[in-house]
Amino acid sequence: SADEIHQLGMEEMQRVQEEMRAIFDQLGYPQDEGFDALFKRVAQESGSYQGKAILKAYEDAINFAEGNLDDAFDMRPQAELLVKAQPSPGAAYYSAASLDGTRPGVFFASASGSEPKFRVPTLAYHEGIPGHHFQISIQREMDLPLFRNVLTVLAYAEGWALYAERLAGELGWYQDDPYGNLGRLQYEAWRAARLVVDTGLHSKKWSFDQTVDFLVKNTGLDRRSMEYETARYISWPGQALSYYTGMLKLLEIRQRSQEKLGDSFDLKAFHHLVLSSGSVPLEILERLVL
Repeated sequence: SADEIHQLGMEEMQRVQEEMRAIFDQLGYPQDEGFDALFKRVAQESGSYQGKAILKAYEDAINFAEGNLDDAFDMRPQAELLVKAQPSPGAAYYSAASLDGTRPGVFFASASGSEPKFRVPTLAYHEGIPGHHFQISIQREMDLPLFRNVLTVLAYAEGWALYAERLAGELGWYQDDPYGNLGRLQYEAWRAARLVVDTGLHSKKWSFDQTVDFLVKNTGLDRRSMEYETARYISWPGQALSYYTGMLKLLEIRQRSQEKLGDSFDLKAFHHLVLSSGSVPLEILERLVL
């Protein structure tokens, strides 16, 4: 129900906030400051990339991911991933490779202005590897009926991309990068907060300003971006739920598989089965794995 999703979002958001607070404490940041002020400190102290250096930073993050997949994956897509400047201002996004292999996948990112360094790795992992490019390219290269090569089930696709962000943390990719780990957690808190605000808007009659205020307070993301996001949630009910609910289901299926198989559980085999199935409803994915 909407009430259950709303409460789940609150609980998950608070859990992530506790993880963020622990890192802020390690960095010696004030315990009485809000997330907005704390992340402004993070952005200032970790630095930023300017202009075309932003594209190079994303390329470096993607290359790092490609070189550190062996502990979790035994398959790779054939399609190449390029990083290019966005043709027009806006949020970064991924464009899938063509089915016939003649056009590579492209991660379009801003090449103007500045980009906080602490957010770069997580966005690269979400849009690129092992996120959208990895999953979508493997799906398109599998021997499946055509509609399954191109089908997008949002809870699966966005759930996988958010799972990829979490997996990067589990694999130790942020071990020596507390600022980058805070970037990962900030995005995870934001996705959890979406469960709260989407149901708030469409079930609990939250106002536009109430939603924006809640997001800024609980994630530390800037107000202008959260105004844009709130407009998106209003115009596309339920879409914002797909990220976190999809990730939670993937984690649940993985945990149940571990409990079922015990010492025989293999993370690479789990990911192989999940990815080779293509984008499917989560109920179907659960049947395929378990």
